[in-house]
Amino acid sequence: MILKAKDFKNACKSILDALDTTLKIEISEKLELLCGDNKLVLNVTNGDYFVSVILDVEDDEEFKATIDAKKFLSLISKITTNELELGVEGNALIVKANGTYKLPMSCSDGKLIGLKPIVINNITSEFNIDSDILLSIFNYNSKMMDTKGASLDSKKRMCYIDEQGAITFNVGACVNNFTLEQPVKILITNKVVKLFKLFKDNSSVQFSIGFDEVNGEVKSKVKFDSGNICITSILPSDNLKAGIPVKAIRNLVENIYAYSINMDRVELSQAIDRLLLLAEDKKDYKFNFECDKLIISDLDSNSSEVISYTNTSIDTPYAATLDLEVLKATLDGCQEQYLTMYFGDGRAVIVSRGNVKNIIPED
Repeated sequence: MILKAKDFKNACKSILDALDTTLKIEISEKLELLCGDNKLVLNVTNGDYFVSVILDVEDDEEFKATIDAKKFLSLISKITTNELELGVEGNALIVKANGTYKLPMSCSDGKLIGLKPIVINNITSEFNIDSDILLSIFNYNSKMMDTKGASLDSKKRMCYIDEQGAITFNVGACVNNFTLEQPVKILITNKVVKLFKLFKDNSSVQFSIGFDEVNGEVKSKVKFDSGNICITSILPSDNLKAGIPVKAIRNLVENIYAYSINMDRVELSQAIDRLLLLAEDKKDYKFNFECDKLIISDLDSNSSEVISYTNTSIDTPYAATLDLEVLKATLDGCQEQYLTMYFGDGRAVIVSRGNVKNIIPED
């Protein structure tokens, strides 16, 4: 089967991003290729989630293959040819692109292993979600879960979603405000959030939630289905949701603060990049909000940067100590040219742009 490489690589790259993890655990996902009727289906699962990507192809050749997901996806992400060819020889998948590569297939007793989809048998609610909302969760909330030095507490490496928006909290928090059609409260893993990148802009995704018995325990399940992309996941225990301080986090970003400034995001991000080059293990930096400018310096004042405001409400200088890497992770998730910072209560600096607000705690 001969494929155009671009769309196939894009799909593989998005799935690979979800497989990669900052946690030092073995990645055991398998990938299944199903070809026939001018369709190529990629299925990937680790038991807790199942993602299916359907691509239209010109070739109607039929074959099946189950292989190590990370090896295959990593290989595809590195090819540079405009086309690639897939085929099966014995118990191996053959990939022809820049070179020829043979990947052993996963078999048991000489038979190819198939992947078992996650099915929701008892659906309790269904409604549509704009793909832009899911892409926003990917673009903004996932950055909080990837922050260096983030807690390994499981609930702090997940994303809370309800009908008012999405919240991730770890070293600080990200509050993404939007409205869903129906009430819902779910907690999903970072891997599933990263798979949201597969959805296209301005499309509609059908969301389903329900419950089934899994290994003797009743578990909630969710599905996000756009037709050619389908992500199904078994949710973590409902007990973890109780540990998310949703009300406290939302109150903090909705608080009325004494001071606010507007700044050029790129200018601030570049200044932080330069300061981090000289930073040692300790990433706490002094932020001196003067009436007309911001001065960022290390605690010993050996290195500093000065950034001008584009607008301000400061009439009295204010000082705070912030983790530079947490602020940098927030800025990396910004696409807007300008952002607003609110502060003055001695607890946190709020970085605001559009419907998204980040909490950067004061040390």
